[in-house]
Amino acid sequence: MRDDPSSARPSRIAPQRNRASFVQAALREVEALEPSVRDRILERTGPTSLAAIRGALGVQWLPPEPCYDLLEALYAELGEAGTRALYRRSMNRHFENPLFRALIDGFLRRTGMSPQALMRFVPFGRALIAENAGHMVYELRGEHEGAIWLREYPVEHFRSGAVVQLLGGCWEAGLDFVGVDGKVEVEGLDLERGACDFVLTWKARR
Repeated sequence: MRDDPSSARPSRIAPQRNRASFVQAALREVEALEPSVRDRILERTGPTSLAAIRGALGVQWLPPEPCYDLLEALYAELGEAGTRALYRRSMNRHFENPLFRALIDGFLRRTGMSPQALMRFVPFGRALIAENAGHMVYELRGEHEGAIWLREYPVEHFRSGAVVQLLGGCWEAGLDFVGVDGKVEVEGLDLERGACDFVLTWKARR
């Protein structure tokens, strides 16, 4: 089954922006790192972007510059695995945000707590965190497998590969949230078209 939000796709001309609370959660994870690593990431991010992130209200939308300055800085220092792990921790903490948690709980009360239900929530839930960041379609492939297709992410922000690890970490956190053991693999990566498929597989925890 697929949920295609194409009718609600944002204009490619509109600027990409991210919810401040999500970016702030990532910054808190950076600030908890070993001091020398933390300091290198903060230096790479730069004082202007750090001030924008720290000074925003959680419900505000941030322009792309501070968000991607932070992401690219931590990607340069932590690499693919470290970036994915940081965003997994960050998203797990973001699930504790009262407003976001209330929306998820309300959705899952109607559908049940399962990876399949969470994947149905992804297009809607992601729109609460990121705007004008491509579009997503979910596909359920079986009892223990599904895919999230990402298309038309703004290439200037996608080309480095950092966004792929950010999203991979978020989907891993989603599997944590619904209480299963799983993994997230990337297929069909096209950095010049802002596209890839995230393939999620899972099994019940023992």
